[in-house]
Amino acid sequence: MRFASVVTASLVLALMGHAAPASAVVWPDVPERVARALTAQDAATRRMAAQELSTLGRARGTPLVLQALGDPDVEVKLAAAQSAVRLRVVPATLAVLPWLGDREARLRIAACEVARALPDARTILQLARGLGDADAAVRAAAADALGAQASPDAVAPLLGRLDDASPQVRVQIARALARLGDKRAVVPLVGKVQDSVVEVRQAVVRALGELGDARASQALILTLRDNTNEVRIEALHALGRLRAPEAVETIAPFATDRNPALRQAALAALGRIGTRDAMRALIATLGVADDAGGGLERTPARQALVAAGQPAIPELSALLKGNPSAHVATSAAWVLGELRATGEAPTLVSAMRRGVLPSAAALHALAGAGTRDSVPVVLEFVGAASPLVRSEAARAAKALLDPSKPDGRAVEPLAAALRNVNLTLDERAALASLLGRTGAPRAAPILVSLANAKFPALRLAAIDALGTLGPADADEALLEKLNDTDATVRLHAAVALGDAGKEKAREALLAKMDAGEELDRAAVLTALGGILSRVPSENAIGRLSRALELAAGPERDALLLAIGRSNFPAGVRALGSLLRADDADDRRTIATVLPVHARASAEPLARGLLRDADASVRAQAAWAMGALGDGADKAGTDALGAAIASADLDTAINATAAVGRIAARTRAPQLAVRMLCPLLRDARTYVRVNALAGLAASGVRCGDGALERTLLADDSNDLVRATAAAVLWRKPSGPDTAALERCTQADRSGTVAQQCRAASVASASGSPHAVDVYVVPDTSPTPRPRAPYALHFEGSYLRVGIADRRGACFEPLAPDGELSLERPSAQAR
Repeated sequence: MRFASVVTASLVLALMGHAAPASAVVWPDVPERVARALTAQDAATRRMAAQELSTLGRARGTPLVLQALGDPDVEVKLAAAQSAVRLRVVPATLAVLPWLGDREARLRIAACEVARALPDARTILQLARGLGDADAAVRAAAADALGAQASPDAVAPLLGRLDDASPQVRVQIARALARLGDKRAVVPLVGKVQDSVVEVRQAVVRALGELGDARASQALILTLRDNTNEVRIEALHALGRLRAPEAVETIAPFATDRNPALRQAALAALGRIGTRDAMRALIATLGVADDAGGGLERTPARQALVAAGQPAIPELSALLKGNPSAHVATSAAWVLGELRATGEAPTLVSAMRRGVLPSAAALHALAGAGTRDSVPVVLEFVGAASPLVRSEAARAAKALLDPSKPDGRAVEPLAAALRNVNLTLDERAALASLLGRTGAPRAAPILVSLANAKFPALRLAAIDALGTLGPADADEALLEKLNDTDATVRLHAAVALGDAGKEKAREALLAKMDAGEELDRAAVLTALGGILSRVPSENAIGRLSRALELAAGPERDALLLAIGRSNFPAGVRALGSLLRADDADDRRTIATVLPVHARASAEPLARGLLRDADASVRAQAAWAMGALGDGADKAGTDALGAAIASADLDTAINATAAVGRIAARTRAPQLAVRMLCPLLRDARTYVRVNALAGLAASGVRCGDGALERTLLADDSNDLVRATAAAVLWRKPSGPDTAALERCTQADRSGTVAQQCRAASVASASGSPHAVDVYVVPDTSPTPRPRAPYALHFEGSYLRVGIADRRGACFEPLAPDGELSLERPSAQAR
């Protein structure tokens, strides 16, 4: 979508399945009541109060947590320790250190857990003493805590206890050493690969792989002879992490083992090693075992070759130039497509023409490896007899056609395919969408006729395609659709007009507004906003400003957005004149649309609104500053710093994002380090998310990156961990790779584990586009005005606030990628 789109999402669905809030809204008297209860004589009363501490938020909860940590009752102390971790009360770590000498084992363990969650290098000496505790559970907890301290001083005490009598402790020591990433641990750990306990051998082998030192490779190769599959699997993973070329010959037989887990681990290891010998071993597995189906889905062998990357391309190309079986050729082509090996597009086409490569497999691969020169080949198959071939041709055409680079060659083949009586209605709708992606004006008459089709999906696809097509003299047809009896058709027509309409449509829409005729004013204003963003006029702004005099409710917001989207000097002047002191809804909407305008005129307005009396206005002004601020402007960054430190949660979250966006946009990495790194320890969940997103966008790290790795491993929030993975993926070091590996294998969230395998980050490609996100609770069929929202940009920032009077959130500069609604900020944990 080039200019505007409409995204509808369910707020209630976004809230389901999550824990209680970390920054909950509480009654003003609750902290005072809890404080009184913590001083009660009755221990049961104090225990109940301690259970409530984590609901108070960090600012109000911190002093009470520290107070409860000193309570004489063990249960009160334990509850306070849990709250300290949940609220990230950093001073709690030193406060609980005396517990390591307490007679109660639960307190000693709790002290280690707090030190693990809230690292402090000053705890190392006491934690090291905990390694000598009489209770094995305490020793294991102490080892775990030492591993979280990110200090080389923690290594020696751990190495000194590698022969602990308890297997549980030995396992935890191996894990802690791996997490610390210190190469001094390699040789001592090699000496433990023959431990008598399977779980210990597994932990040691995994640690050696995570440490990434070649000195361990021979010991790991010998471990492949272990009599336990679980240990051999860990050894295969470890050798893959070490990228040990000397292990290929030993690993290769496991790639065809009857045990599926061993096979997959061996394939993954060969893919990581990536030498020519490893490539040949992998190619030998194509078309057999897990890869024998010949379908177009992902298989372990294919995925391993994708992981090998560019070195796999010459081997696969040579394979396709020969005479492999259809199944082998399908797998080779699939990998080339995933690797986007555009230089091999002719090889794919040639293999298909020779009958070596099935058509569907070739088209599937061309979706990734094709070029503009491949478009005619793909279009040959959009009307093929096979539904699978037609589907893959449509998929490839969608990937290869770029509406910003018109390609008239595609119009006639697509039009001919539309006449194929064997096509399903859904396939016809897909072809209509492709006509829009040609960017060729002569596709417009075909789409105009399809816009009158009886089949709803085909009709909407044609209308959307006219918007994608861009200016093509289709204004009249789309204007007609604004009078349709179906509200969905009117909405799609409005968005398409906003994307493609020209001066003629602008004037016609303004005339409709002035005439007072019965019409869908929301749809008309949606269209006008998009048109004015491309073809503004002072006259249009004046006429819409006059319409504001009688407008109220949702229509007022729609008018303000239409005026504001006009990137024209008169537009920002009009917005400034409409900042009414008695209407926070107006001011919030105006703040939302300011990023459309030139910095010189819009930034002063945004900075003024950052001091607004209404918190929801301040939050949107903070977000706008991310597009308007300058990293060299100290006053502006100081204002954002004050907003981050404010008690208003939404303002702080958006201001954190603004700093990251400014630092990335103005190439000011030091600004990101100075202002965002301290926020990684912040108790506010979404502040941590946005601080991490800003570091990822700027490509910088905090010190040696230990704090980011700690968040990836330990943070309780899935979104924080996923965003931490994006930071590590930017420029992964050895410890980062090990942390991502641990996350891939052990994170409790499948989504986060997938992010750790291959992080998705904010896309830099494509032009930003305007998006309306409607917040629709599943308890109502309509959007909810002033509903709280948290809008997440894929792999990037969160924008928070409350919906406007339409029940929508307008984002003028949405990047490429998916948008989703997360839990509102006050309910984020």
